[in-house]
Amino acid sequence: MNDENKTQEQLIEELTELRQRVNELESAEIYRQLAEAALKLSEERFFKAFQCNPDPITITTLGEGRYVEVNDAFVETTGYERNEIIGCTAVEINIWANLEERDRMFRKLREQGYIHRGGEVNFRTKSGEIRPFLFSTEIIDMGGFPHLLFVTKDITSLKQAESALRLSEDKFSKAFNASPSSMLITSLEGGRFIAVNDRCCQMLGYSQEEIMDCTTIDMGCWVKPSERELVKQMILYKQPVRDMEIYFKIKGGEQRLVSYSAEAIEIDGEACLLSIVTDITESKKAQEEINYLSFHDKLTGLYNRAYFEEELQRLDTERQLPISLIMGDVNGLKLINDALGHQEGDKLLIAVADVLNRSCRKEDIAARWGGDEFIILLPRCDSLSATRIMERVRSSCKYINDLPIQTIISLGLASKNSLKKNMMDVIKEAEEKMYRNKLMESRSIRSSFLNSLENTLWTRSHETKEHCKRIQETAQKIGRAINLPESEMDNLRLLSALHDIGKIAITNNILDKPQKLTPEEWEYVKKHTEVGYRIAISSPEMVPVAQAILHHHEHWDGRGYPMGLKGEDIPLISRIIAIADAQDVMVTGRPYQAAISNEEACQEIERCSGTQFDPELVRIAMEILL
Repeated sequence: MNDENKTQEQLIEELTELRQRVNELESAEIYRQLAEAALKLSEERFFKAFQCNPDPITITTLGEGRYVEVNDAFVETTGYERNEIIGCTAVEINIWANLEERDRMFRKLREQGYIHRGGEVNFRTKSGEIRPFLFSTEIIDMGGFPHLLFVTKDITSLKQAESALRLSEDKFSKAFNASPSSMLITSLEGGRFIAVNDRCCQMLGYSQEEIMDCTTIDMGCWVKPSERELVKQMILYKQPVRDMEIYFKIKGGEQRLVSYSAEAIEIDGEACLLSIVTDITESKKAQEEINYLSFHDKLTGLYNRAYFEEELQRLDTERQLPISLIMGDVNGLKLINDALGHQEGDKLLIAVADVLNRSCRKEDIAARWGGDEFIILLPRCDSLSATRIMERVRSSCKYINDLPIQTIISLGLASKNSLKKNMMDVIKEAEEKMYRNKLMESRSIRSSFLNSLENTLWTRSHETKEHCKRIQETAQKIGRAINLPESEMDNLRLLSALHDIGKIAITNNILDKPQKLTPEEWEYVKKHTEVGYRIAISSPEMVPVAQAILHHHEHWDGRGYPMGLKGEDIPLISRIIAIADAQDVMVTGRPYQAAISNEEACQEIERCSGTQFDPELVRIAMEILL
């Protein structure tokens, strides 16, 4: 027999003796001796596997559960030293965090003799930390005694990772659903909807039920399917998809401009697209409007002065010579603003701007220079060609028919034929010519204004040429009867024609109303004297009768309007016109008042003598009218 066999015989004898001693005395020292004998019986490979295994492994007696051996991983994981564990039970060192788990394990072990992948249990380390483990256990024989081989796996890190993943998924889910941007998850290959947030449903106009299990192609979301294919290829080649401006079609067929970004994600092993879609339709329109307004005049749509000056500098090159400039000044803007309001004045400016656009060449730049002034830059245009354009503008203005007075624009032209000439000097020259022409045309302009005002009055009110002529005849007879000076007679003639000029600012639905006016409408009508006054003081020819226009509805007793003047504080020619106008209106009639005879009209004027009318002028007028 060799030395190895001889050693085993000796060990067996020692084990036999130990069995006998175990029956007599159960002590920790005996168990340690038993453990030493068991360890010696272990095969070298088992020992190495036991000790080197990275997972905690223990060997305990089956009966009492006293530790016989633990590996290094168990010591490191629990924090106990070997001498603190060997010979003790798990209950004694309080390793089981939940004894019910231990009891369940032993019941199952007794039923089937082993436990493989026994599920999750919780152990307590020396420091008191409770950590989760997966376990398997097997009954093994050691030296003729049944022992429990307990193999565990610390899953603390795994549980933490799972918890972090759940937390991350929960955060992602909340962020996904609460995002103010439209977010959707689709399969990369077919575009099948996997998830959409509420904001996306609102943007697309579909409910969750309508979208799910469909594809973006089925729903027609991509106006250009080729753009989705491009996104797919970019994702496959790991290229970033950021802020692509594309068109999405929403429910009902409307196309919306969106900013599109996408990331590749994986869901249950399937390649997917996480897309963020922001509707930028309105913001894009707003930006375009801002860009437009930065270069254009908001009212007329022409270029503004800032843009014009930039283009002037850019085009001031030899290649663009000759360069011509036309300056224009719209006459009568203040008059229209004062008489009819700025809304009518704006119409005038818009109409002139339209004339400029239609009269210029495509390459010309027409701009609003400021207020009622316009300027046109004509590159590669000599003075002869520029003159033709200027005449086209002047002629076209005469045919603007939807304005209360004829549009007259004063123009000035200057040209640059050499780079030596400064463009600012060209502008100054054009401006001086414009003002010179305005001065030379002033008399004809004022005459045209008066004619336009009269024609407008006759068109927009019940005042007719014949009505004004009859008033003028009656007023002049009264004027001569009281020996009115010739200068005042001239004013009386002008007042006869234009005393109600302020009515051009009153809408026809009020002037033509056959029923009695409401208090608000009547207050509106009464303002025509003030409007007429503002018109008069805007024209040198009408200034002498401005006060008379303002007060021709004052009453002798002070109950008239607009200022409640009384007696001789009322201008004389206003008192004359008041009688002549009242008589003709009663005799000819109005939509709100039937015509009466001359005798009845004179009786009414006599009845109002001393209240509405100057009694002395009434006495003279009766002699003339009857």
